[in-house]
Amino acid sequence: MHIHIPDGVLPVWLWLSGYGISLGLLLLLSFKLKNDWKSLPKVSMISALMLISMSIPLGIPTHINLSTLSGILLGPYWSLVSSFVVNLLLASMGHGGITIVGLNTIVVWSEALASYFLFSFFKKLMKNYFVISSISSFIALTLSIGLVVSIVAISNVNPAEFLHHHVHQTKERISVITFASIVTPIGLYGAFIESIITGMIVSYIRRTKPNLLP
Repeated sequence: MHIHIPDGVLPVWLWLSGYGISLGLLLLLSFKLKNDWKSLPKVSMISALMLISMSIPLGIPTHINLSTLSGILLGPYWSLVSSFVVNLLLASMGHGGITIVGLNTIVVWSEALASYFLFSFFKKLMKNYFVISSISSFIALTLSIGLVVSIVAISNVNPAEFLHHHVHQTKERISVITFASIVTPIGLYGAFIESIITGMIVSYIRRTKPNLLP
């Protein structure tokens, strides 16, 4: 999941911090990537898939990110690049404000990073790639719900501002607990669907193009 909110809502210190952290990480990890340009075609492909999936609604205010798939296929470094590029392009198309790109990069990358390490861990315990990737994806996406709720809490902004208009139409102030009670079941629903899709894609790649997997 990620935050969909227009410009002018978040406090300046928060969205600047998001940019500072994400751009700082990109600069730091660029030294890890400078000799791995052969991965660019795969990064471009995964980023394009993420852009498409984030534009497809699931019937409720959530959509598939494929962020966990990017973590599994791209690893912890290139998935950060993909997360930033995708969120920047989405913001340029009106999918949230430009001020939210840094924070959304952190949220989406946290999903990719968690899924990468969980996938690496479970791969030592079992051989079924569908199960491994599905479990890794679901856990990573579930954890990101807590991160989003935490960002909303520290922003001191009315949590109703972070909800899509067709979920919570009033702008009366609601508590962070109420916000969490609304977004958690929605997030878990989306996480379940995305984890199944991720498992199917990874198991298919395992059978057809195993060299694409780490």
